[in-house]
Amino acid sequence: MSGQDFDASSEEKAARNAALRNQIDGMLDDLRKRTADIQEKRESAAQQTFEVTSDDGVVNVRVDATGTVQEVRLSDKAFERTTPEKLARSITSVIREASGTAQRQLQSEFAPMADTSTVPEVPGMPSLQGLLNSGPFITPPDPDAERAQRRNEESQSGRSASAPQVQAGPDDWDDDWESNRRGGRR
Repeated sequence: MSGQDFDASSEEKAARNAALRNQIDGMLDDLRKRTADIQEKRESAAQQTFEVTSDDGVVNVRVDATGTVQEVRLSDKAFERTTPEKLARSITSVIREASGTAQRQLQSEFAPMADTSTVPEVPGMPSLQGLLNSGPFITPPDPDAERAQRRNEESQSGRSASAPQVQAGPDDWDDDWESNRRGGRR
């Protein structure tokens, strides 16, 4: 407090105190409104799903609003049209595209709520501006880049008609038939 605060009349002090109370009340009202808006958007976002299908229609992925995979579907011809390696890459890419789409949508819906331009700075307190507007912790995958990369790989693989590569690895399925039959893989 400065020396002027001690010298001010009781009316001046009461006026400053009332102004400070009004400012704090306004901030609390804004906080309550923002909290209610966030809760409403959270509930709405929790119901959203996003679905992405590869250009060739072989892979279809559905994710929730956070980008978590809910379902992966493969077309009946998935194993006839491609190699396991290409199919795996396509599945991964479609998942990344769907996840990126969901995460970017979620960020764009919640970004306006991080606007702190109307929140006054309080001396001695950390700034909300820097805290809320620092961007996402992790940048989600770029859906357009994923799709473009998939298309590029598909166009290149269409030109180079190399034979599918099969990796031979240890086959433990036949090694222990009895344990597999009794409860292992089938």
